[in-house]
Amino acid sequence: MSVIWQKQGIEIDESIMRYMAGEDITLDKELLAYDIQASKAHVLGLKNIGILSDDDSTAIRSTLDKLAAEWEAGTFILDEQYEDGHSAIESYLINNLGETGKKVHLGRSRNDQVLVASRLYTREALDQVCTLLAECANASLNQARNHEMVPMPGYTHLQRAVPSTLGLWYASFAESFTDSLELCAMT
Repeated sequence: MSVIWQKQGIEIDESIMRYMAGEDITLDKELLAYDIQASKAHVLGLKNIGILSDDDSTAIRSTLDKLAAEWEAGTFILDEQYEDGHSAIESYLINNLGETGKKVHLGRSRNDQVLVASRLYTREALDQVCTLLAECANASLNQARNHEMVPMPGYTHLQRAVPSTLGLWYASFAESFTDSLELCAMT
């Protein structure tokens, strides 16, 4: 396992590294694309405040684009040779850009990287949930229209009550999905 922070001449015990890294690689496979996206934004921010030159910023961001494409195509493999996704990104940049690649880490910690990547992941997951909730609400409404007048017994307190319809029953599901969609969209 290559460790970016390893000091020259000091050997790190592999069993200790495996213990410390744990399942980072497995978990980071879910977050790598978001970590790359966050790194691109971070580099642009560093350029905007004058810490990175235009050339360095452009080189790093285009190399991150290349990494993202390789990850998407399956030609970049995130495996145990890296400590985690962050070190894989930094190693890739250093291998392609030399010293310039190290600048991606300026002004941010691993905690910052994890937080931003996790938030981007969560935001996309919530967008997918919202889409599914909207589809479920529409499907329930379609069934409500198709069965608008089909009678069924209504229930209250687990006992049969006034007559109802399948349409009303399906519409209640549509309303529930819509309520969940509104809550999900607020986050």
